[in-house]
This record gives sequence, C-alpha cells and structure tokens, in this order.
Amino acid sequence: MSIFNTNWRGTGAELAEKAAAHFLSLGLDEPKLNERLVRFYVQKRVLSPPERESGETGGFGYRQLLELIVVRELARDHWPLEKIADLIRSADEQALLDLIDNPQPSATGLIRTVMSQAFPETRRLVLAVNDDPQADLRLYEWLAARGAPVLRAYSTAHALALLDRVRVHVVISDLARAEGEVLNKRAGMELARKIRDRGSDVPMVIYTRKKAAQVRELATEAGANYVTEGPDDLRDWLEKIGI
Repeated sequence: MSIFNTNWRGTGAELAEKAAAHFLSLGLDEPKLNERLVRFYVQKRVLSPPERESGETGGFGYRQLLELIVVRELARDHWPLEKIADLIRSADEQALLDLIDNPQPSATGLIRTVMSQAFPETRRLVLAVNDDPQADLRLYEWLAARGAPVLRAYSTAHALALLDRVRVHVVISDLARAEGEVLNKRAGMELARKIRDRGSDVPMVIYTRKKAAQVRELATEAGANYVTEGPDDLRDWLEKIGI
C-alpha cells in the first residue's frame, strides 16, 4: 500500500486528500472528506491533533493518516464518535494498519477484527442498546461481576451492525430512544422485529418504565421474549436464562 509512507507529513487538507485517495482505490467515494471534517475530528478528539515543529506548515503525519482512515471506516458502520475515539486512543500504529489492511471495500472485516480482539467468543456476552451512555451502569457492573461482559450500542442501526459481527447471549434494549434527531418511542420493538426478521432467536428483553399491558403485548408480538420495568425482575430473568 504505497500511500502509507511512514515519513508522510502534510496539512489538514492534504491529510483529507491522502485518505480520500485510499478509499478511491477501493472504489469508494468520500465527498465529505475534507479539511473541515479533519478539524471537526480533531475538535472531537477522534483524531490526534497536529504536531508542528519550527518552520512547518503542516503538522499531520502518518499516525493521523491511519487514524482518519479507520475513523471513516467505523463511521460508515454507524459507530458513535465517542466509541471510535476510545478505539483510536487504545490502538498503536501497527494495530491501526492491521485494521486497514483489509481487501474488502466495506468495514466488515475491520469491525470483525476489532470485536474478536475485544470480545472473545462467549455465550455470555450481553448486547445492551440504549442511547444514554450513563444509563443502567449498575446493571452493567452486576453483569460484569458475573462474568458477562457488556457490549454497548447506542442505536438500532449500531446494534444490528454489531449483531452481524459477534455472537451474543442476550439483548437488553430500552423501549424509546433517539434515532438520529427523532425520538422513536417504539425503537426497542422495531429492533426486536428486525432481529427476528433476520432469523435470529437470541433472547431479548425490553427494559422500560412503561407498565401498560399494551406495551408488553406489542413488544411480545414484535419478538421480545420479556418486558420489564424493574431492575430486580430483570436480574432474575437474566439469571433464569443462564447469565
């Protein structure tokens, strides 16, 4: 891969151009990949800031080039920026290069590699879907203490993308959540339906504060195995299915 020259340095515009050339070689167009997007990623701490030395006009280098390509691959797969930032900060240059070195034009191989490294195959992996990063932290601590690591998704699309790449033992979803800029009051039901439409029988529980009988009925019809609003009840159910 000739574009990955370890001595490369350039401006934000040149960085965007270099990364776009990589995607173009894979047959992918990146019209939004420009200097403004580079500055945005730096501001959000998804991309390492430039390092300028005396007399330099461009402070971006090889590391940022690898980061930018990985960021765009993950963004294509609907990863939240905060999760992308976590991965970028934890990966060294060789790890980033290994992730990029994938002949497929999609992020499938890249995400599978990340997931297999972070979560070895286990029957006790839990997928928790909630748009609030601070929600249910005590539940996740309880699960981790029982040897059941929690893989978190922040939208229906994010959850489905992860389910394509890892095997989980149970899905815990909230009922209502923001999908894009819109509050979807039946997001959990829609996720259940899409999971069942794929032919998956993974156990799924919808964890919600709504106690209406109609909610339980509709969620069950959509494919959820259980609906609860109580943390103790949820733990009891998880224990019954082997968590």
